Amino acid sequence: MGEPFKEKVQVVGVGEDGILSMSLKAMRLIQDAEILFGSERLLALFPNHDAKKILLQADLKEAVGIIRSNLGRRQMAVLAPGDPNFFGIGPELIAQLGKDGVEIFPNVSTMQLAFARIKEGWGDAYLGSVRNRPIEAIVEPVRAASKAGLLTDDRHTPAAVAQLLLQHGIEERRVYLFEEIGGGEERLTKTNLTHLIGKTFSPAGVMILLKGP
Repeated sequence: MGEPFKEKVQVVGVGEDGILSMSLKAMRLIQDAEILFGSERLLALFPNHDAKKILLQADLKEAVGIIRSNLGRRQMAVLAPGDPNFFGIGPELIAQLGKDGVEIFPNVSTMQLAFARIKEGWGDAYLGSVRNRPIEAIVEPVRAASKAGLLTDDRHTPAAVAQLLLQHGIEERRVYLFEEIGGGEERLTKTNLTHLIGKTFSPAGVMILLKGP
């Protein structure tokens, strides 16, 4: 790929279809990497890769240190789910390494996939996340939006989101809740906020709310 690719860490988005979701350019960047970062699930997609593999932790301090010490010396790639800039690792790496030290190759995000599944445009939607973020911040944006898409997790669950919105008088919403979207066990629940209370779903869900009963 040439020396210029060693000057920046390549942050490559991986879709829910794994390797099948990736462009030839993205695959080439990964194949040429001498150091490969990612979650256990994403690194497992490349079992025969010769690169040094480094498991990403929630705290990126160690990974950022390794990247800094190898910029300009070794080619590196970070595997990230979907679009790294959509509530993903992209902004944090840019903040730590600067824009000149990072190149981003996005894939389809789970949010984009969810809106496609229900055949709704999302250009006019409020898009947010409650993953590792204050859940209260979504209340007023969701109230004002005719469409909203939220990323949930095992702490701020769909049931917790529904309870919060109902407590604030937001009731008339149709809900499309995706679990394991894009995977072999993808599930869609069509419901409303009231019927989400007390229900348990898989972590890392995608929740779409449309105004109306």
